[in-house]
Amino acid sequence: MPAPLPDEVRAAILADIHTNTLSRNKIAAKHGVATSTVTKIAREAVGDTAFDRSHAEKGARARAFDAKAARATLIAQLYDDAQRFRARAWDPYTQVVSGPTGPELVTTKLPPLRDQQAAYTSLAITVDKALTLEKHDSDEGAVVGKSMVNDLFGALGLAYHRIVAEDEAPTSPDSGPDTMEP
Repeated sequence: MPAPLPDEVRAAILADIHTNTLSRNKIAAKHGVATSTVTKIAREAVGDTAFDRSHAEKGARARAFDAKAARATLIAQLYDDAQRFRARAWDPYTQVVSGPTGPELVTTKLPPLRDQQAAYTSLAITVDKALTLEKHDSDEGAVVGKSMVNDLFGALGLAYHRIVAEDEAPTSPDSGPDTMEP
């Protein structure tokens, strides 16, 4: 039978249990005792709820919900940005040029082609990122993955049945590599 646990170690373990910041395994490692010892002390002092992590699960779900809401806001903002980039590519363009009397403001009907190209590159990036975020939150990826797994399963089944059929096919004594089968 193991030696009784010193009161100060038991008290330190209880203090860690009550802070609810360390896992059972971390408390056991910290105090050099078995996890079953920590479980026993916790059960005696607090009951079966000492290491109940249901609140952590609820918190994780809440964080996931908050992250999804933040992504939805970001997606809307990215589409707004894309609209602004598109408008900027087609709006009149004012630039400073050197004139005979010094710098002058000149407005053209459209921006220079290079600026339009930059606006459309930015537009494409924002739309691509918005679509990527939308795909992340959709179930489409799971459906496609499930479909691929089902297709793979079907193909493996066909291959298996073909191999089994070839193994079970009767072989005649005169069929060999030089013989042609009808």
